[in-house]
Amino acid sequence: MKVLGLAMGRRNGNSEILLKHALKACEDEGLEVALVRLHDYKIQPCTGCELCTKCERSGEPMRCMYPWDSDDMKQLADMIEAADGLICAAPAYHLMPPGIGMVMLNRNHCCIDSPRHRGEFPFVRRVCASIGVGGSDWTSLFMPILNFIGTEMLGSRMHLVDQMKLHRTPAVGMVLCNQEALDRATQLGKNVAYELKKTEGPVEYHGEEGMCPICHNSIVVIRNGRMSCATCDYEGDPIIENGRITGIKWDGDIEATRWSMHGHEHHDAEQFTAVKFEKGKGYVFTEEQKELMTKGREEWGKYLEPVMPKR
Repeated sequence: MKVLGLAMGRRNGNSEILLKHALKACEDEGLEVALVRLHDYKIQPCTGCELCTKCERSGEPMRCMYPWDSDDMKQLADMIEAADGLICAAPAYHLMPPGIGMVMLNRNHCCIDSPRHRGEFPFVRRVCASIGVGGSDWTSLFMPILNFIGTEMLGSRMHLVDQMKLHRTPAVGMVLCNQEALDRATQLGKNVAYELKKTEGPVEYHGEEGMCPICHNSIVVIRNGRMSCATCDYEGDPIIENGRITGIKWDGDIEATRWSMHGHEHHDAEQFTAVKFEKGKGYVFTEEQKELMTKGREEWGKYLEPVMPKR
């Protein structure tokens, strides 16, 4: 079994040091480990061309508009595909993880297309954990997005084992003065190893509980008078005591969330209510719609050319 660490911060910075403590704990438990620093890899941003989705829907071999040898994304995706466990570590920038994590995730669809990645049955035990470091407590959007990056890279089954977030650590290497944080990262690695070495039963979560019992996120939105997890789309009703919301009574289990066959079917249905789709052909439009789209794109394509960079 192999655990891959994805470092999204500075070389040997606080988040990477904590990541190495977690990986060392996995190694001490007998697992194979490897470290990837995303800033060492060239990852072209997704352009939204939809070539990969067209390949998927038509049954063609998966391709991308970028040749596989034009950047390092395929190599990175292959390493993630080969891993049983993934630990993502990042500093907080502007309430969120660094953009390089999302650039990787946006390209992920074109590179991995296998039952192992998609989390299809028979059940495949693949787990994820996250380590976040913030200079202050301005990290409200940070962990939900970091957890989402990690679990999506493993195929959307939300097998989150653990997460830790450290505040008030702004200086490089400062985490080395915090033995409690180093020990917590070691425990996170042990939790990853424990769940990977289990031979039966569901993947269990070992970290601090959030509002949502599925993704352990605490960001919820109000929709149609109900509460909904911003990550899982898990719905429930607020529990109100003495005029205050003290909790949420959730509906069902993971099968009622985005990370299930129900979720995938809902995602596709949402798209195909607006446009007809036929396997092997893709989107099907009327002649009138084709004309409107062709003429409109041609017309607006001529308007206001973008300012190009000076190189």
